Amino acid sequence: MPAIESDNATPTLPRANNIALALEILEQVARSRTGVSANDISRALSVPRATVYRVVNSLVQDEFLLRRPDLQGFILGARVVELAHLVTVPTQPSPRESVISDLRRTTGETIHVARFEDARILIVDEDPARPLSDSERFASEPGVSAVGHLLLAELPRRRAATLGRLPADEIDEIAAALAVRDYTQQIGLLAPDRACMAVAVREGDGTLIGAIALSTSVARISTAVRHLAALRQAAASLAESVPSR
Repeated sequence: MPAIESDNATPTLPRANNIALALEILEQVARSRTGVSANDISRALSVPRATVYRVVNSLVQDEFLLRRPDLQGFILGARVVELAHLVTVPTQPSPRESVISDLRRTTGETIHVARFEDARILIVDEDPARPLSDSERFASEPGVSAVGHLLLAELPRRRAATLGRLPADEIDEIAAALAVRDYTQQIGLLAPDRACMAVAVREGDGTLIGAIALSTSVARISTAVRHLAALRQAAASLAESVPSR
């Protein structure tokens, strides 16, 4: 491949400056999907054109850059692609992702995870296989979900009744059922054909910080109770992965 003509009178840059300029040139080329010319690079970096030509020549010879077939500019070469592949680190699932992935696999059910912040429900992990039928309502109306019932049972009754849009005696019933079962349950409130149960995720001091919910069909909610042990184990694992305050 013929070299690009350059001005031999251009002074040689120190090696460190050459490396810095080469990296800046590669960055300029990477920003353009269709390729960029040496003139464009010279203008963008405010570097003499002859200097850019010389460095680009070296990058082409070392296969870091590749001349476009129409000779209108340069694109990234094979060596850059190889480097990118070498430095790309496969993302490892977080402890929460691993726990919930295992729970979904072992139960075969729809699993959602939420956390509580200032009496708000924040969806942390919505099951991609079967998303919530109404995520906005799930987050804003705690009275229609088992996750929301966990939150309401923890709040002072007046605030819980206002937030949940439920009579105070219904909040009392939710709290009483939670005390007996150690989980909450709703049937057909968010979607007429769906039901769910939720277990709390608590810090070591008992502070409620989140919830894991199992969603299933109304017909299967009674048999889904067999997964409670797995749900509680997952909740304990999530609590252990939460950083100390």
